[in-house]
Amino acid sequence: MARSEKTSKASIEHVSIQIGSSADSLFAARDFKGHGHSSASRQLAQLANQGVLIRAARGLYYLPKDTLLGKSRPTQLAVFERIWAGKYRPTLTSAAYILGLTTQIPARPQFVLYASRLPSNFGDIQITLRSGKRPRPLPKLEGALIEFLRDRGACAEADPQETCIRLQEVIKEYMSGKALSLLCEVALTEPAKVRAILGALLEWSETDRILWERLRSSLNPRSRFDFGHFSQMENCQRWQIKLAEIPETSSA
Repeated sequence: MARSEKTSKASIEHVSIQIGSSADSLFAARDFKGHGHSSASRQLAQLANQGVLIRAARGLYYLPKDTLLGKSRPTQLAVFERIWAGKYRPTLTSAAYILGLTTQIPARPQFVLYASRLPSNFGDIQITLRSGKRPRPLPKLEGALIEFLRDRGACAEADPQETCIRLQEVIKEYMSGKALSLLCEVALTEPAKVRAILGALLEWSETDRILWERLRSSLNPRSRFDFGHFSQMENCQRWQIKLAEIPETSSA
């Protein structure tokens, strides 16, 4: 056997071992350290030709599992999340569900995507394009929070007070100081209403002042914002809520 053939066979075996030991089921050339991109692409294509893998999309391969109905297939959602990683966020009811603010699971997962055109072959997913510069990627939970605030909590099933309490729990229990710092950094690129609501929520949740002070200083002091579902927070007035939204207090 020629040396190049031995090398190629060894490379395929190495890639196969990595695939077999991985907890993932979708693979791209960039996943294989120690292999050049072109080499890994060739090995994956060869494994697909041998029937070990299934082509899920351009440059993306799926390791099928045996089921009672035959070989498993990758879901559109899994393929979408892999291809567009870092370029999308859950939005609307999907965001509310991730945050624990609704029990409804949308029939079609809802995402906002930073791209110039809608991707094809994802009919099972509701995708909304967003133009402009793509911000730094956020983990799914933090991305869901930003989008939920963009919609001013419109998809929450809970009442305003319960919604704010739930988000306070999410912030305190599931977001580290590092995660909150990244969240606020990304929020500085968001519309002013998002910065105002997030800042008010972080202050109300008694997080480190340094986190939300930057958000406050980024706001035009003359602007006023529609807080929607978040207008019940006691500190909204300090965050420039529209006066018509301030809850009335009963007089003695």
